[in-house]
Amino acid sequence: MESQILLEQIKEFRDIYNSNKTNKIIENAITKNGLENALISRDIIIENQPIFNIELPESKRYNQQDSWRCWIYAGLNLIKHNIAKNLDMNVMDLELSNNHIAFFDKLEKSNNAYENIINTKDTSFDYLHKENIIKYCVSEGGYWEWFVSIVNKYGILPYSYNPNAVESTNYEKIEYLYTEKVKKDIIKLLELKKQQKDIKLLREEKNKFLQENYILLCKILGEPITELNYEYQDKNGEYKRIENLTPIEFKNKFLDLPLEDFVTIGNMPMYNKEYYKLYKKKYLGNIYKNSYVTYLNLPIEDLKELTIKQLKDDIPVYMGAHILKFSDEKSGILDIRLYNYEDALNLKTLSKQEALNLYDIRMHHIMTFTGVNLIDNKPQRWKIEDSYGDKEKANGYYTMNDNFFNEFVLSVVINKKYLSKKQSKLLEQEPVEFEIEDPF
Repeated sequence: MESQILLEQIKEFRDIYNSNKTNKIIENAITKNGLENALISRDIIIENQPIFNIELPESKRYNQQDSWRCWIYAGLNLIKHNIAKNLDMNVMDLELSNNHIAFFDKLEKSNNAYENIINTKDTSFDYLHKENIIKYCVSEGGYWEWFVSIVNKYGILPYSYNPNAVESTNYEKIEYLYTEKVKKDIIKLLELKKQQKDIKLLREEKNKFLQENYILLCKILGEPITELNYEYQDKNGEYKRIENLTPIEFKNKFLDLPLEDFVTIGNMPMYNKEYYKLYKKKYLGNIYKNSYVTYLNLPIEDLKELTIKQLKDDIPVYMGAHILKFSDEKSGILDIRLYNYEDALNLKTLSKQEALNLYDIRMHHIMTFTGVNLIDNKPQRWKIEDSYGDKEKANGYYTMNDNFFNEFVLSVVINKKYLSKKQSKLLEQEPVEFEIEDPF
């Protein structure tokens, strides 16, 4: 019976627990107030003041609610300063449509899923499940590369020209309905492949599916407009009207940041990744063969240095992190010392490498760096724009201590012009493919 817990052991555990009076004090505090309220450090909150000596102007905070569109909102947060400048508009008055991007992202993801099936040689379920070709084929969530691919193909709209529908703020219903529709289509494609039908017939079926998907998305999210007469007020309150703009023309006219020049820099110190190597995620994307998630794996200090360079040029930095640990929504503090788990619970936390190797942390949330506080040219804390409105945190912004950056920031998106010659040369490598399930 050595493989099972003995009742005698439970009695021994109980005696040991009650022999230390502090345990009961901690138990009462946590059971009455909850873990975080009982163990939060007031000193750490006071230390992390929301003051920064490099900082972009504050802008209107988006609220993604339950949409899982953080990757879209972070992209909009990166580009909106540039668009507002070119419109001669106060950035606080500019709001861009996430719904426009989400619509075409869903449509393109279905095409990517169909093409993956059409082009795979092995159609056995064992292979498809092993490679995760179907499981996440049209799931919510995304990456910088997906944002860029949709914006470059379908353009941008001001929010009022494609506002949120009811289901835009809740991923769950459209997620399961749309996923089931696409997976039903995949079954049909697999059956045709087993019958050895030619690729022309497969693509004819695919086009029928895409037409159905477009109609379905229009009914749920609203039909995207193809042209607008844009009316707004500039910084001086003067009325402006620009007629007959398509979403692509709006993007080309008012966004002059070269999005294709921005690259993802990762920090993944795990067992199957090496620094200074280029990695690419298998299968997953929206626009087929034009949206693969690729990142250059570099040490964490390189990510910080590049982020600071870009912020100094007043360009926000799109970033991916795990923020389920050591975060406080009320104060907006991110700091690995925020909760005293070690003294109260005798818990020692995993290192970043250990956590990645065990899939304990992952790219949980996408936000944007909009500021940093430097002392003697070293970062002490970072300002992060989130996409959950302005009612919590510091008016919707997190204050991240530099120690949190070390442990939980997994990627930043940087214009290639800020990379060193050595770093730029690394982008010429043939990327190493990695699994969809990996925590990046």
